[in-house]
Amino acid sequence: MVRSRQAAVLVLAAVAFATPAWAQFAAADLVYVPGVAHTPGVGDTAWRSDIYITSAEEEVDVDVAIVFLATGQVSNANRFFDRATWLGGREEDGWGKINPALKDIPPGGTVVLRDIVGEYWADDAGVANSGAIAIFAWESGTLQEDSTRVQRNIIVNSRVFTRSTFYRPDTANEGQFLEVSGTYGQTMPGVPWYNLADPSAFDEERDFSFMLLSGAAQDEDFRYNLGILNASDPLTSISIAVQPFRGTGEPFLDTDGRPIFRQFTLPPVSHVQFNDALLTLFNFASAPDDVLLKVSFISWSSTNSMPVVGMTVYGTMIDNDTNDPTAVLPAFAHPYNIECQWPPSGDGSSKAAPGMPGVSRRPLEIPNH
Repeated sequence: MVRSRQAAVLVLAAVAFATPAWAQFAAADLVYVPGVAHTPGVGDTAWRSDIYITSAEEEVDVDVAIVFLATGQVSNANRFFDRATWLGGREEDGWGKINPALKDIPPGGTVVLRDIVGEYWADDAGVANSGAIAIFAWESGTLQEDSTRVQRNIIVNSRVFTRSTFYRPDTANEGQFLEVSGTYGQTMPGVPWYNLADPSAFDEERDFSFMLLSGAAQDEDFRYNLGILNASDPLTSISIAVQPFRGTGEPFLDTDGRPIFRQFTLPPVSHVQFNDALLTLFNFASAPDDVLLKVSFISWSSTNSMPVVGMTVYGTMIDNDTNDPTAVLPAFAHPYNIECQWPPSGDGSSKAAPGMPGVSRRPLEIPNH
């Protein structure tokens, strides 16, 4: 089955966006970290990701399991359905990679996973060493063979960083400097499943089928990376459009006066990162740091009889001289209606009202054991 919103993407005039509303809700039983790495970068950098998983529960212990979704615009469906590729806390649950710290996390407790990709997936044959992860949480010991579970909430944060040499003033010797080793990088909060862009969440007044990323630049001072995760169910592909806008709100136009955009397809549970995105996607050799990127659904296709379609994105503004990155989180163009954030039933089975943000059901569920 296929659904399309092509006409909604081809903007032929200036777009007046409402002030973005930055989502503050973070706790969920399914959380995505849309960018993780164990990979070399520009200027002898070596990027690593640390993950912080915190139980948001007050009375019960929590178990979690993590699946790695490798980058490269290729399907990760086979990896997703194979528990041997997952990281979890209990051998009896069938995870191929075990860290006992991921079971029985106490109320308010936090587990830190250092260099998660390098520690658990860097040696997997034929798998890229960067991408995204999805983290599931449930009440300890309640995961069944058919994957039913008592869902519990966690909060996830991550830090992507590299080690480098720095020089700081020697306070004991004026005008002298000491060579020290340290790190620099960026934080990337986890994205709860209900904060994904949803191609069905739009009406005459609201549209949550696209996300905005600000501060894109391509010049002698800065460059900009763009990451996109197909967070849909593992049987669904999505087609995406990326469109740049000037600081004036006007779209960039081609030589024929038509808006410039790029369209491409992401296979099931796939991840892609475009480095130097303005150059690689639009051939902008130079662009000021006030460019806005709009990432929109165009269509989707699925072999799932009840597909759930979702996506999340991120940007990274990078200083060309120091390679210091700044994470840019996505925003919806319309404010949330807080009273309709979750369905009245609280079980995630249906939307509270047409056009509200967030997917109607969790896109992913743990595969059966």
